[in-house]
Amino acid sequence: MRGLASLARSLEGRTVAVLLVAVLLVHGGALAIYRHSAAAAADEAFATEVARQLVLAREAILRRPPEARSTEAKALSSNHFEIGWDPQPHTGPAPATDAMLRDLRDHLLTLEPVLGPALSLTLEVPDGPLHQQDLHGTIRLPDGSALTFRSAHAPSLVQVAPWASLATAMAILVGVAAVVLMHRIAGPLRELTHATGRIGHGAVVRVPEIGPDEIRGICRALNAMQERIHRLVGERTQALAAVSHDLRTPIARLRLRVDRVEDEGERRAMEADLDEMQAMVEATLAYMRGDANPEGRQVTNVASVLMGVADASSDAGRDVSFEGPGRALAVVRPVAFRRALENLVDNGVRYGTRVRIGLKVEDAALVLRIDDDGPGIPSTEVARAFEPFTRLEGSRNRNTGGTGLGLTIAKRAIESEGGTLGLNNRPGGGLRAEIRLPRVGPRG
Repeated sequence: MRGLASLARSLEGRTVAVLLVAVLLVHGGALAIYRHSAAAAADEAFATEVARQLVLAREAILRRPPEARSTEAKALSSNHFEIGWDPQPHTGPAPATDAMLRDLRDHLLTLEPVLGPALSLTLEVPDGPLHQQDLHGTIRLPDGSALTFRSAHAPSLVQVAPWASLATAMAILVGVAAVVLMHRIAGPLRELTHATGRIGHGAVVRVPEIGPDEIRGICRALNAMQERIHRLVGERTQALAAVSHDLRTPIARLRLRVDRVEDEGERRAMEADLDEMQAMVEATLAYMRGDANPEGRQVTNVASVLMGVADASSDAGRDVSFEGPGRALAVVRPVAFRRALENLVDNGVRYGTRVRIGLKVEDAALVLRIDDDGPGIPSTEVARAFEPFTRLEGSRNRNTGGTGLGLTIAKRAIESEGGTLGLNNRPGGGLRAEIRLPRVGPRG
């Protein structure tokens, strides 16, 4: 059902539906027109033939004496058109109740007025479903006797000609060909969709230049755009790396000069400023590197990484603890993943007094929760918290505000591992950062 719904929403499905509906409407209209025209032509031919034979039979019967009229009627009959003569006086035609019979009677009288006005027509009910209705009629003659007839073929009962069946088969073939052709045309579009979904997650994704000229043009433009963007990002990263390297040298020189400052309070303030400058340079460089991290992914014990982060923070005098199983595997880049966790823990410690790290193993995912006891984030500001260089705390003090890149770098690192990162205010107060990672290993 999901596949059918997806097909119905796709360009291919909608185009195929339009083509099939158009083919059905055109074919149905053509058959209706053919049947109508064929029925009209058959009715006209039938009426003309009946009128001609009735006039001939009437003249032949009237030329014969009464005792020879029955024989003459039999001689005029055929397998499909029987003529009879009734010597009893005829009282007059019964009014035709069927609209088709009334129209046929009027048409016969228009063709041969001599047949009227005493002409009556009836249809015989067939004795089996495969038998056609026979047309019966009576004509009153001038001497009061009646000429009767029966036609084995009733009007307006035209069967669809063989070419109509052939046309139906051709319509079906056209519909199938339209579906196949549209599927082939939509193939490059599907490839384009899949390729564009991979763009922006690492190296350049070469989009195959296949399909009609318009799709080839789009693919060619996407490939050229990727090359330009990749080159610009590479040049920007190299420039930032050079700036970062150049800044480390004056910062190192300043540290040496700070050591010669005699006032201890002033020296500590200057060292804090230098630490902030160093952290800002490193954070900015890490953010601008983006997905250019050369570190490879590997199966990692996430529980061990979490315990390491908690132990390192505790050794630094922070109130950070871990609770969860001792083994939970996922495929990640260990260094980048640990850096993302450290950013989240640093945020929790910065705004609160303690951080609790929890790990839960589900059937298909690992759920990591980093809870702090800080003031939390207004619900309207949660989405903005992940924007780069955004600090919800208004001050420029790194001890409270940071660089505005910690959450951005953490979210990017988690998503590059196929996971998700979300922020929620805890009912008991504080903020919860929840990470969901695809797990590996046997399903419990």
